Amino acid sequence: MRKNKLPQFFVFLSVCTFLAIFFFVVQQSYNNLIRATAEVQSSPLIRSVSPDLEIDVLDEIEKRQEIIQ
Repeated sequence: MRKNKLPQFFVFLSVCTFLAIFFFVVQQSYNNLIRATAEVQSSPLIRSVSPDLEIDVLDEIEKRQEIIQ
């Protein structure tokens, strides 16, 4: 009786394919993590708050019209 065995080449090919996909997923995950960190560090919306009182800003707020509902 003859057993159906996978040839060693197909086993080797499947292991190599699995490793390639695994490393691709790990690399993409790492790049997404690093890119998100770099975007946060270079974001212009994040800036330090000045403790000095800015009169110009207060004047602009006073000039706004109030919305009454």
